[in-house]
Amino acid sequence: MGIADGKGVLRKIAFQLGDTFFRFAVNPDNMVYANPHRTTAVKTKSRIIIEDFQEDIPTVTISGTTGFNPTGVASDRGIAKIREMKNFLAKYASMGGNGNKSSADFYFHDFTNMEHYVVHLSPEGVNYTQDANSPLTYRYDIKFIILRKAGEMDPDDMASPEIGNRFPTLPNGSAVVGNNGVGSGVQDSSGNTSDDTPYDPSSGNDSIYNKDQGSNYVPNTSGTAVNPQVPSSNAHSLGQTGLGYALGYYLRNNGGGR
Repeated sequence: MGIADGKGVLRKIAFQLGDTFFRFAVNPDNMVYANPHRTTAVKTKSRIIIEDFQEDIPTVTISGTTGFNPTGVASDRGIAKIREMKNFLAKYASMGGNGNKSSADFYFHDFTNMEHYVVHLSPEGVNYTQDANSPLTYRYDIKFIILRKAGEMDPDDMASPEIGNRFPTLPNGSAVVGNNGVGSGVQDSSGNTSDDTPYDPSSGNDSIYNKDQGSNYVPNTSGTAVNPQVPSSNAHSLGQTGLGYALGYYLRNNGGGR
């Protein structure tokens, strides 16, 4: 009879791939859900240190027999059912490869316990067994990796509306050049916090970012040297403008520029 819920009509296990189903004629004899936990226990001289990284990869393993002819229907005979299962799983396996997962989701329906998952074949894969003690039946052992519940969205289909760095190195502020929201409150290696004096003499050439750049290149009007290695609004602004010239985004006068 296989696994049942102990009451009512027996509802069997089924696989689904797209609109195609493989329905078991006999429920598995054995079904194991494993939910390992990523925990490391480090034994020191004075104590035990636990490093907990939450859930590991959950799996479900099923094993059983196809039966000889449990329903009396020709398509449910043991040899026909095992061939159908082999073809079904082989079709799914052929849809991936070369480092890529399958192009279609594989659903494992546990109607007995009302649990439904999107799964993938584990490294152990599938074992088919024939035994001389039961020559007309076939045994199978299949292990699946549980990817998610059937009703959950595929993480690959989720889009994050967040753009940029959630925790930028340069803080936002109002006292910045061009109101670009960068540089207020930062410090250089000498402890200077003003955006007008970010230069650290020991870390760069003071003639690079304050020399004459021509009439079209005047982002640094104060004449104060700017160190590009220091996170300040001036360095950020000059870096953007300098990159624009280097890429040809801005045009230079014939008589000016570097």
